[in-house]
Amino acid sequence: MNIEFEGHSTFVGSGSVDWQPGLPTMLMQHGAGLDRTVWVLLGRYFARHGYNIIAPDLPGHGASDGQPLTSIEDNAAWVNRLVQHLCQSHPLAADELIYCGHSMGSLVLLEAAAAQSENMSRLILLGSAVPMAVGAPLLDAARNNEHAAIDMINMFGHGFSSRIGNNPISGISVYNSMEALLERADDGVLFNDLNACNEYVNGEAAATSLAGKIQSTVIAGDSDRMTPTKMGQRLASTLGAKFILLDNCGHMMMSEKPEASLQAIKRALA
Repeated sequence: MNIEFEGHSTFVGSGSVDWQPGLPTMLMQHGAGLDRTVWVLLGRYFARHGYNIIAPDLPGHGASDGQPLTSIEDNAAWVNRLVQHLCQSHPLAADELIYCGHSMGSLVLLEAAAAQSENMSRLILLGSAVPMAVGAPLLDAARNNEHAAIDMINMFGHGFSSRIGNNPISGISVYNSMEALLERADDGVLFNDLNACNEYVNGEAAATSLAGKIQSTVIAGDSDRMTPTKMGQRLASTLGAKFILLDNCGHMMMSEKPEASLQAIKRALA
């Protein structure tokens, strides 16, 4: 749905189910250069299994207007304001929130959760690392809006089987689908997001502040070369979180291993 928020048209996915009073609120946040469509399967599932889903496009992403925000902190503050606005204007619970984010979205929600831990129930981070350093070749290619940036993300963000076209559903290539999704972003958006990840230095402090306060889970792919397993394990240790490792899976776990990702999030919510 499109809503007017802070002077801009903002798109917020709901899993194609109307929000209902009395259900817990789960926010699902996309990663760099992407949009809410990465959550289609998972959002639709949880919207039909007892949760009100909020899956927003960040400013300047997907179907949301405005300029992309340039830092993780600014995106986190925007997310918290959006949730507050939606909870005031719709039948959404504003306490015991569940924040679920992927890649850059995991940093945004880590920072957002730390800013309002008293309202949080669970934090679920997929493909996450603190710090989330981005290599100079990728940053340079993204800065110049070169397709090489998308190629690098695809190559390092997918496990081997996904790169050669393996998929349980005949005719679908998650590798090519991710390429097409990244190509939809306006010029400058991918660099903006990658640079925000690279410059975010508050992650360790945010994770430390949340340790012992909320139930947290870090989900990682064993073949992820963008946020390697050891970084996810380190973040989970800092958070005091459960750590779940997905086999034969890269960074783009929601499309590479949708069923395994679903089961991992269900474990995080159990």
